[in-house]
Amino acid sequence: MRITKLTLVAIAAKGIMFTSCSKDEVKNITDPIEFPKDLSDIDVSELTVPTDYVFNRNQTTTIDFSGQTTRLSQVNEIGGLLKSTNPIPTQEDFSNRFNQATGFTDASLNGSKNVRSKVAASVGLFQTNLTLSDEIKADFDGYLTNQIAVLESQNEASQGVAGTFVSGTRTRYFNEKGLEYDQAFFKGLIGALTIDQSLNHYFNRLDDNYDSSNAYRNDNDADVLVDGKNYTTMEHHWDEAYGYVYGLDGADKLLGHYLEEIQGQQYFANTPEIVFKAFVIGRAAIEAKQYDVRDAAVKLIRYQISKIPAARGIYYLQKAKGTIADSSADKRDAFHALSEAYGFIYSLQFTYNPATNEPYFTNAEVKALIAKLYGGNGFYDVTAQVLDEVSADIVANYDFTVADVIQ
Repeated sequence: MRITKLTLVAIAAKGIMFTSCSKDEVKNITDPIEFPKDLSDIDVSELTVPTDYVFNRNQTTTIDFSGQTTRLSQVNEIGGLLKSTNPIPTQEDFSNRFNQATGFTDASLNGSKNVRSKVAASVGLFQTNLTLSDEIKADFDGYLTNQIAVLESQNEASQGVAGTFVSGTRTRYFNEKGLEYDQAFFKGLIGALTIDQSLNHYFNRLDDNYDSSNAYRNDNDADVLVDGKNYTTMEHHWDEAYGYVYGLDGADKLLGHYLEEIQGQQYFANTPEIVFKAFVIGRAAIEAKQYDVRDAAVKLIRYQISKIPAARGIYYLQKAKGTIADSSADKRDAFHALSEAYGFIYSLQFTYNPATNEPYFTNAEVKALIAKLYGGNGFYDVTAQVLDEVSADIVANYDFTVADVIQ
């Protein structure tokens, strides 16, 4: 059963407190709750919470995240071209789809909504740093453009030479340093598109347009709907954050996919359920105008989602380590996992730490991690020791361990 269909078994129709300390209870001061980390940290005793993400006004849905579904579908087609050899895509093929939203095989994806404009575009991180935003967009332009030469190469991939590498029944396309651009593209967009838009953009535009005017909160309090729509701006912005996680149920290759996949790591088995329920709670709180509950849900979602690129990045680093450590093995067999790790590490700069209201890693810190992993001759130079060092560098900023990740 997919996480969008989970029943909120812990929440009765009239709303039940998940459990939280009352004002008279003495909390363990050695482990204070800085922010909600689990559903039990949110008091919903005065809130009616539905069992699914279903919200209506006058018997008509108030939910709309169609724009997010469109962009996630565009990402899938663009990413598919990165491994297309018949025919090999052109620069125009990529720029039309990524920049202009034209030329899609699915004609419904053509139009005003494009992926590139939403890459590294949150008000929270990039409103005052357009230079960095442009630099990050250029990274993704490069993944697309540089892949053309890899696909055109008639060489077998080797150190310093881009080309193909056949492993079992799979053909991999490595650049001269062993990186698969399609993995950098997809895993990097988990952060640069979906996490950034959800955690740093729309969650920062619930009360107002990030300008301290409280305009959207005032409209929500007065039940003022967007012209021609059945929702308030605050409701819609919450739905758009939700849409970047759940907007392409069953076919998503970005955050929604890895939110579900992380269930396979024992320590994170409950993460998908927690995130989904927190989204439902926050949306219900907006309807009820219980903004303290909404804000608690925001912090919980930010905390839980921000663990995903870290946990998955470490997972793939450790998965590659056995092959890298084996002197008799072909290192190239580890490059697919390392390419996935590369993309997840890149995504760390878009996370949100509720304790500091900053990303868990800055852009400069992410560049340093990637330089350690991918410097020199890239993956051809990497050692098992380096993989452990990068793993340790990542968990140092989180509250879990490498052992938790690989269980």
